[in-house]
Amino acid sequence: MNTTKDIKNSGFFKFQLGQLKLAVITDGVIQIETIQPMFAPNIQKERIKDFFANSMLREDKIELAGNILFITNGEKNILIDAGSGVMVSPSTGKLIENLANLGVSPHEITDIVFTHAHPDHIGGVVDKDGKLVFENADYYISETEYKFWMSEEPDFSQGTKNEFSDFEIQFARDHFKPIEDKLNLYADEAELFGFLKLEHAPGHTPGHTIITISSGDEELVHIADTFQHIMLIEYPEWGNQIDSDFELGIKTRKDVLEKLSSTKKLFFGDHLPFPSLGFIQKTEKGYHYVPKAFYTV
Repeated sequence: MNTTKDIKNSGFFKFQLGQLKLAVITDGVIQIETIQPMFAPNIQKERIKDFFANSMLREDKIELAGNILFITNGEKNILIDAGSGVMVSPSTGKLIENLANLGVSPHEITDIVFTHAHPDHIGGVVDKDGKLVFENADYYISETEYKFWMSEEPDFSQGTKNEFSDFEIQFARDHFKPIEDKLNLYADEAELFGFLKLEHAPGHTPGHTIITISSGDEELVHIADTFQHIMLIEYPEWGNQIDSDFELGIKTRKDVLEKLSSTKKLFFGDHLPFPSLGFIQKTEKGYHYVPKAFYTV
């Protein structure tokens, strides 16, 4: 019998949205060894323990999937975010090998749209030698986001300023530099390529962006890091210290949850369990994540 280590998965999940072809590509998994204080910093430990136990999740750490969305219309090959790259964690940085499994070379990527500039979203633009991975791509990021990280002193006064935020600041600056000649800044509300609608969703970062992908009568909402874990769907007010503005992050999270539940739109989340496609259901107690059902033949 094969052990888990012997099993090699494809690393991607393909699906259609109208005339667009999409794929969710795994970049690996982010493991956070202690749940608090990064997540739910002000919540009693017993409540958190009960949630993880009732959700059949391990209680000693948080595991966040690293999922990247690939979109092609036959002319453009687009990535929404570029993954962690090789500098963040040995359990991440799998994007390139899984792109190859999909049959796509980094040189075939024409555009990369960043939802925000945290390390696990921009780290993949360079390899271990600091050379561009996606040499033929143009890059896009929110002007608000870019100005925040490039400012003399990024404002974390409404969040948590610590060694991790210092690392994030330097990481963003180091990774903007190799792509500065190819970097395009978009407004808080913008459209790209005729099928991407960008919407300002601040809190996680000042320029954090959610993206609605449209083709024909079909839509998919890319919520980026609005809620990185099912815990923050069921308890959006618990919050997390990764957000540059803790309270605004909660407000945006609640707004997006309400909108998704009322419209019943399919959405994609960067860090929810692979392939991270599902719906938000409103219940008497709050909100609940319903994974989209898929079938094989």
